[in-house]
Amino acid sequence: MNNLQELKKSIFADGVIDEADITLLRGVIFDEEGVSRKKADFLFEIKDAIGKKKLTAELEVVFVEAITAYLLDDEDSPGEIDESEAKWLRAKIQYKGYVDHIDKRLLANLRKRSINFPEILNYKNKPVKAFEGMLFGLRFVTFLAVIGSMCASVVLFIRSSMQIYEGLKIFVFNFNSSESHELEHLVAQFVSSIDGYLFAMILIIFSMGIYELFINKIDPVEKALDARPSWLQINSIDDLKSSLGKVILMILIVSFFEHSLNIHYEGIKDLLFLGIGILLISAALYLTHIDGKHEHKSKSK
Repeated sequence: MNNLQELKKSIFADGVIDEADITLLRGVIFDEEGVSRKKADFLFEIKDAIGKKKLTAELEVVFVEAITAYLLDDEDSPGEIDESEAKWLRAKIQYKGYVDHIDKRLLANLRKRSINFPEILNYKNKPVKAFEGMLFGLRFVTFLAVIGSMCASVVLFIRSSMQIYEGLKIFVFNFNSSESHELEHLVAQFVSSIDGYLFAMILIIFSMGIYELFINKIDPVEKALDARPSWLQINSIDDLKSSLGKVILMILIVSFFEHSLNIHYEGIKDLLFLGIGILLISAALYLTHIDGKHEHKSKSK
């Protein structure tokens, strides 16, 4: 009786799988042709159709031996589970949504006898899976940081634009003024607004980076390629730190320039300190430029 469907009808004819049915099943499965994919699918169909209450120890033995033989005794990958076999077994087990005790017994036998054991066959128990699912879902808490950073960025852009507006009023009302302190106040007003714009940019970069790292990748569907500049393409925490560091450095430079305008230079010593500060800023910009070239070369490779 080589027809598997006739064998299935024979096994379920009386609703009970007795010793004669097991002997018949073993004879058909372990014939001269060996265990094929069709026979392995048939065994999974039989196991899942019987249910937990009607499974017998003899049927478990036949099932585990046959599936193990199908996976490990083939000519293409003898003694090991190749990628296609691992995907097939994973699909057969996971469609139920749980791993029964026969599946666990089969996996334990494969782990013991196989040369390799693919990662996709490592199943976890329900409490571990539930905890990991909850932990993975916890990443959406970072959405609060994204929204908060966006709102703060908008506020800073508005505030800095208001400073620009105030600077324009100073310029208009003192257009014919020749007093130097009015000009200095105007420059300080504009420099302060630049400082606010830069910090608003930090918040935008931070919100985009957190969103892409923890929630979802920003994918511009309407464009074939990502049109964002390289310093806004964030793939890791290191990329986020690098982008933030560059903008923070610019804020420090602007702040240094703003404070240098308000200092009264009374001697050579003050000028010397100013020169040292400029030299240190130049060194910081040079090192940032060198680091940027190094990152560009590494990505191009």
